[in-house]
Amino acid sequence: MNRKKFLKVCSLTCIGGTGLSALMQGCASSNYFAQHSVEHNRITISKSEFEMVKKDQIIKRSFVLVKNNQLEFPICIYRLNETEFTALYLKCTHQGCEVQPQGNFLVCPCHGSEYSNQGKVINPPAEHDLTKYRVSVVGESIVVQL
Repeated sequence: MNRKKFLKVCSLTCIGGTGLSALMQGCASSNYFAQHSVEHNRITISKSEFEMVKKDQIIKRSFVLVKNNQLEFPICIYRLNETEFTALYLKCTHQGCEVQPQGNFLVCPCHGSEYSNQGKVINPPAEHDLTKYRVSVVGESIVVQL
């Protein structure tokens, strides 16, 4: 292969790799923010927010996020089973970075702390559990007490 052709192939490979990397990162970081209402320091969402329809099948989400203007960070609501839910404030207890849900656990991108889907520290440097809100189920609604 001559030098000109080699440089062209290398350039195209680098440009393609960069574009693909950006596209994959954009897809990986998308999380579902649930529709909700806020009244008297209570957030209410429908249980149906944990369901999505894909190719005529209902797929259950393990968690949804809720953004509230009163709070700096979102709240992650995990579905533990059909009747149990947990709500966690996504502020790392180590140095205050926003924690990211990764399936059934959460990770702090700043220093690597990990938490269970119930907010318990499972990997330091964080020493304290995430802030947890009281959750109740009322009919087809999930109510989070702030």
